[in-house]
Amino acid sequence: MRITVRTTGVVGARVWMDKNLLPSDLRDMPTAMNNSNGRIRHPTFGRKGRGGWVNQWTTPLWWEKTVRQHTPRMTAEVERVLNDVRRILD
Repeated sequence: MRITVRTTGVVGARVWMDKNLLPSDLRDMPTAMNNSNGRIRHPTFGRKGRGGWVNQWTTPLWWEKTVRQHTPRMTAEVERVLNDVRRILD
């Protein structure tokens, strides 16, 4: 997860997933966890061959639903921090 804050021009903050910071074999994981069918297929540790692969299920669109649910709280926290900074600068 990364946070970008802009204090000039169009002021704001952005929280985002930087896939480049993930190991190469996990770069598609955020998309896989949020896909519409919720299926992640991956190898299991210590088992070789075709029998070493399993399906793991996630809640479809988990990421989007979670962010949408908590957006009001995140917005309020960003506003609080910006107001604190504004008070310090005044």
